[in-house]
Amino acid sequence: MKKMFVSSSVKKMDFQYICSRKIYTIGVFEKMKKNLIFVICMMYGVFVQAQDIQGFVNRQLEVYPKSRLLDIYKSCFQDYMGAEHLVTDRQLVKAYLDEELQANSIDDLMPWYDEPCGIEGNYVRISIRTVLEGFITKEMLLDAFIRSANGKRPSVESWKNRWKTIVDIVDKMNLHLPHYPEDRAFIDSILAVGKYAISHSPDYRKAYRPHYRIVERSIYEHEIKPLLEANRMLVRIAEIEVYPQYLTDYLKAARNVGAESVRKESGVICIFPNQMNENENMFRIVEIYRNKAAYEHHLTTEHFQTYKQETLHMVKELKLVDLKPLDINAMPSIFIKLKP
Repeated sequence: MKKMFVSSSVKKMDFQYICSRKIYTIGVFEKMKKNLIFVICMMYGVFVQAQDIQGFVNRQLEVYPKSRLLDIYKSCFQDYMGAEHLVTDRQLVKAYLDEELQANSIDDLMPWYDEPCGIEGNYVRISIRTVLEGFITKEMLLDAFIRSANGKRPSVESWKNRWKTIVDIVDKMNLHLPHYPEDRAFIDSILAVGKYAISHSPDYRKAYRPHYRIVERSIYEHEIKPLLEANRMLVRIAEIEVYPQYLTDYLKAARNVGAESVRKESGVICIFPNQMNENENMFRIVEIYRNKAAYEHHLTTEHFQTYKQETLHMVKELKLVDLKPLDINAMPSIFIKLKP
């Protein structure tokens, strides 16, 4: 056989070709991997979005069981678009707020002060209760509302697309809401002509008497939330262990301070001492105060100071555990069943 000779230039070309094919193959693979990651992220985003929508709808119906599709829609468009209209006449808006404040008492309103709108909470409903109870001024609420209403907002067309995504998921939940077909058709009809604002359903208004203003989240968090936090109900449990030799004396002191505090202090909702079954020297005292100021006042009262001085040497260990109520709407009726 003849020996074959291959020039170095041919070898070089073959090597470059192989390398280029390898680089091309790697490039294709990397592109496919990126596309796959993108698809997975998109699918995950849709899944999370569906979960978020379902979670919001379930919470809405749990807190407001009289809700219709109109009320779900309203909370969602408030979350996305903010207030219904731009404010061009401050005096007219002020007069309407004055009228609401005069026509309603605290007992007429839902017990909450603030409530996030819709799925993401980009806007917050601020109850007029905050003004009636003196937590914020009327002018502060009015100013926050007007600035929020006149801020930049998305287009109606983008909201229309977003609502389609939301309502498609609501459809699949099979909630059997009252007047669902009529409400769905009504919402579609206003969106078809470029409008989006609607009122709460008659059922919702009758059951919950909604009176609030919509405030953009950053304005709420920087200007209103700190004032509400200072006035929000304070709930805690005091975990106490006493020395065995002082058990009888401590029982008497704990009963006395609880009863006196509730009787004498309007800001003390509850001081309810409990003795643990498994260890009689350990106590759990449920404490509920109207707000932080009420708690701070409680610490200065003569009956609490007497309790503190009398029991200081009796207490082996004390731990205060602050709590966050899961359902603030249930607080006003917490002990109502004990009434004769």
